[in-house]
Amino acid sequence: MLMTLMTPVAAQEQTTVSGNATPSACNGDRGAGAIRLTGDLQGCLIFYPTRFRCTELNGFALYEEWGRELFVGRYNGERGRFRTKYDLTATYTSGSCAEFNTGGFPFLNQLTGGCNHKIVGKRGVFAGMRGLITFHDIIPSPGQSGASNFYYSGYLS
Repeated sequence: MLMTLMTPVAAQEQTTVSGNATPSACNGDRGAGAIRLTGDLQGCLIFYPTRFRCTELNGFALYEEWGRELFVGRYNGERGRFRTKYDLTATYTSGSCAEFNTGGFPFLNQLTGGCNHKIVGKRGVFAGMRGLITFHDIIPSPGQSGASNFYYSGYLS
């Protein structure tokens, strides 16, 4: 008779994070732009878009973007960095694709938006962590003002 002893694998600890973010120049001259996060994560998220697609549909423009990011900041008072790969989906007023496709960004034409960010920890408090954060664009006057801030929620493990 063959007996196998199995040791239970420790469950991975998972922590929920949430907060708010606003457009910021915290990136200096790095990347295409940045947002400053407050809440559970405090610091600067710098984004580097790699590709986009815009499709005119029945009454609106569907904008999709993919890229990578670098977060530099703090979690629970400890410093660290993580990288993300993100995918963004947003809707804009009809006709906005023409501006995207010629290198512009019709910020004021945004109607809705949000994005998912897959996290890979790099340094400090985030070393070895994985996770996912979702951002929700807050647009005070859709089609007239663009996003003023971005609520986020997600997890780290």
